[in-house]
Amino acid sequence: MGHFVNIAMKPADLSYALARLGWTQVTFAEYSGYDRRTIGRWTRGESAIPLLVERHLDLLLAIRDRLP
Repeated sequence: MGHFVNIAMKPADLSYALARLGWTQVTFAEYSGYDRRTIGRWTRGESAIPLLVERHLDLLLAIRDRLP
């Protein structure tokens, strides 16, 4: 049976995703409900980015890419 490897989102990936959405860390904090200091820790690599955040950003980017 195969094993799944969870490759966590990296801080640079988070920063890139926010830039593609046109969001600052503060904007993301307002929309997501996470504290802006937590998001800062994620972007600096001081804390792991939750898988749920990664999945939500993936979904938001997919929706954005389909808009005219």
